[in-house]
Amino acid sequence: MGASPRTEISKSLDPKSRAGALPLIAGGLALDFANTQSGRGGKRAIEHLGEDDDVVAWSLHAGLIDEGTAKRVRARLSRKDREFAGFLCDALTLREAVHGVTVAIARGMPPAEKDLSHLAACCASALAKATLEMGEEGARWRWPTQAPVPETILGPIALSAIGILRESDPKRLKQCSGEHCGWVFFDMTKNRSRRWCEMSVCGNRAKASAHYRRSKIRAKP
Repeated sequence: MGASPRTEISKSLDPKSRAGALPLIAGGLALDFANTQSGRGGKRAIEHLGEDDDVVAWSLHAGLIDEGTAKRVRARLSRKDREFAGFLCDALTLREAVHGVTVAIARGMPPAEKDLSHLAACCASALAKATLEMGEEGARWRWPTQAPVPETILGPIALSAIGILRESDPKRLKQCSGEHCGWVFFDMTKNRSRRWCEMSVCGNRAKASAHYRRSKIRAKP
């Protein structure tokens, strides 16, 4: 794919990446992938995908690949396989396109053409490396796992993003209301009332902050 990630994604790296343990709460593979950076817009933004292996760890954690495929991808990365030369760069650029499009829709704005174009290009590249197989649940795209390629991981993410955009109610695409959170999700509540990525995290922080402000107001003479 070869694109360079945009400058705004070069944030401080988490020395102990949580890529393999991040909550998968977004309601879609591509949206969970968009949430591999935390604290967007804040001074403590954390990049969970600081190196190639973090992308592999997240993919394994998300159930995108199995242990055997992860081992084979890591082997190709360790020997500096030319096909994986731009793997991290491509992963980050895809992630930012997914996040950018989702946030724009959540805010009722048209997505940037460059983000849509990048998603289209990623899908085209992914499908060029895929085969179509029939199973009990119908036709599915498959990517090589015995001799994995970058699209083995990035392909399903790109197609997930397009699927969400084409087949889902755009009014259910949301961004967490937490300050400097930035995480996105598909709101599956009946009345579209979800506000937080996780109530136990951003929701409770917002409640605590509101309680503190009210206490300060009451304390004023």
